[in-house]
Amino acid sequence: MGIRFKAVPSHVDEHHSGLIRPHAIAKVIALRKAEEIARKYPNEWVLGCDTFVLLSNGKIAVKPRGKADARKTIELYRNSHCDVYSGLALIKMTNCHSDRSGGTNKKFVQYDKTRLYFRNFSDKEIEQYLCSNEWKGRSGSMTIEGRGGRWVKKIEGDYWNVVGLPVELLKKFLNQMCNG
Repeated sequence: MGIRFKAVPSHVDEHHSGLIRPHAIAKVIALRKAEEIARKYPNEWVLGCDTFVLLSNGKIAVKPRGKADARKTIELYRNSHCDVYSGLALIKMTNCHSDRSGGTNKKFVQYDKTRLYFRNFSDKEIEQYLCSNEWKGRSGSMTIEGRGGRWVKKIEGDYWNVVGLPVELLKKFLNQMCNG
């Protein structure tokens, strides 16, 4: 997008703290991340993002603890779907206080949802994928831009949201900032 940025990892607990609505979870965690970093960089625009996968069984896919966990998640994708939620928080704090709400002058918090539909795929394909180790450290045990993407037969929504940054949502906000 031609925007210069500095990546600063947050150390926010990503647990959803009893929230049950997926869009609320995504927004709250993204805002927590942005607020943590904004306290360290007052007067700078800070972007926080959090992405997770909601499986067709209604459960949030966590990062797999091992190959068996990854296999269980991937098997749920066969001839099914999942929803990818990303929360996006773009904030600027001018007076940083110790409380979470203090000092935020400008704030944009929203979410995006993309649905992925999967084709049928074989146990052999799953095993080949698991041997690639591409599933390690990935919510939902796969990445669309990697080998797992070949199982996707249809996407409803923003592809970049699935990759991890809802680009169309970010563009929308940046346009709003520039036009008013």
